[in-house]
Amino acid sequence: MSIETANKIKTLLKSQNKKQKNLVDYLEESQGTVAKWLSENETINRDIPYTILVKIANFTTTTTDYLLGKENIVETKVIPLIGKSSCGKPKDYDLNGYDPVPIPMDLYRTGMYALEADGDSMSPKINDGDIVYCCPSQHIDNGKIVHYWLNGESGIKRYKINEAGTIISLVPINSEYDIITIHCDENVDLQMAKVVGKIDKDF
Repeated sequence: MSIETANKIKTLLKSQNKKQKNLVDYLEESQGTVAKWLSENETINRDIPYTILVKIANFTTTTTDYLLGKENIVETKVIPLIGKSSCGKPKDYDLNGYDPVPIPMDLYRTGMYALEADGDSMSPKINDGDIVYCCPSQHIDNGKIVHYWLNGESGIKRYKINEAGTIISLVPINSEYDIITIHCDENVDLQMAKVVGKIDKDF
C-alpha cells in the first residue's frame, strides 16, 4: 500500500508541475525522510504517518482516500489564479508568482489561467466570487463567454458579433448592466480569452 501511495503522490506532483523539494519544504521534513516515503524500493520505503498524509493531500489538492486507494479522482493539472476579472489582460500565464488552481485534465490547455469573478453582471450563470477558467488560445465563437480587456478595463461578458463582422457587443447576462458596443473600425485595444469552465464559490 505504501508504494502504491508513493507512486500516486509522485504522479500528482508531476502533473501539477511541483517538485519533491517543494513537498519537502511544505512538510518541513528532511529530504531523506520524504525520499523514503516516496521510494519504490520495498527495503527503503517507509509508511507515511496519517498526519503527514493529510498534509500531502492538501498540497496535491486531493484526498487521503484517493492516496490510500479508497477512491478514484479525475486527474487534474494546475493553472495560475491571476486575480479578479476586473484586472489583468487575457494572455498566456505561467505559475510564477500566482496561486495554483486545479483544473480537470480534459479542460486543460497550455497557457490557461483562472480568475475570480468580480461583480454580478453575469449572474446567475457566473456569480461574484466564482473561479472561472480562461483559455486565450481558443477560437471564440459568437455567443461564448469571454474574459476581455478593453482599453485598460477588463471583465467577463458574452461575446457577440453582427453578421457583417463590423460590430462587437460585450453583453452582460444581468440586464441591470449596460452592453458594451465596439465598432471594428474604431482604434480600440480589445483582447479576449474564452471562458471554458468555472468553480462555484460555495463548492
